Amino acid sequence: MPAWTRINLIEEPKLKDPILVQGLPGLGFVGKLTVSYLIGELKLEPFAELHSTYLVLPDGSTGIHIKADGTYFLPKFEFYAHNQSEPNVIFLTGDTQPNVQGQYEVAQNILDFIQKYGCKRIISVGGFQTPVEEDLGRVYGVFNKPSLGKELKNRGVNITRSGSITGSCGVVLGLSSHRNLDAIGLLGATTGEYPDMRAAKSVLQVLSRILGVKVDHKRMDREIADMEEKLEALKKFQAEAPQQLKRDNEKQPFYV
Repeated sequence: MPAWTRINLIEEPKLKDPILVQGLPGLGFVGKLTVSYLIGELKLEPFAELHSTYLVLPDGSTGIHIKADGTYFLPKFEFYAHNQSEPNVIFLTGDTQPNVQGQYEVAQNILDFIQKYGCKRIISVGGFQTPVEEDLGRVYGVFNKPSLGKELKNRGVNITRSGSITGSCGVVLGLSSHRNLDAIGLLGATTGEYPDMRAAKSVLQVLSRILGVKVDHKRMDREIADMEEKLEALKKFQAEAPQQLKRDNEKQPFYV
């Protein structure tokens, strides 16, 4: 069977020169968490779905995702339209990334699709891995035009000077430049070891200002507090486990 990528239109949106904001699973799940939170707060429904033979399950195999109610679906990207304020926005997210062979084809299909609605700017959201504790909470950025660099600096974004951006987050930025689209990458500093809600919140604050969207952070703050409580409990368990094991072993009868 030949490889293919298809976009299914659910409902035609009314959009004027929208910005594309893409956030997919990656380092610390920063992009996915940020965009999904905005979609949830704005109460948006998908207007289109992208399916592709290049979209696979997180472990790299082909198959379906099963929901809690027993229904299932193929791996997909979903497009959401927000036209209640300006600029209009197309949000794009999903539960996976294309495999290496399909990164370019999927990104080309995305850009072909959103340009039909007059899209001229791309914001790709992801994580910026750092081992430096002082970096956590910062938002880093890349851009393809000098005016965008000034805009990011005015928003308090740290400009990234070296390194690379991998996966769909980077590919869509690279291909946007080939189409003369304005393109920005917003990257939340993260250790990358677990879903990083704090990094996502930092990016969310910058992104919402760029988009002119008012967002309530209360739900995210609750999720951050809940996650930190669970992590603290896990650290405590890990610290106490060796001592508890030693005590348990000392209680065991000694046989010769």
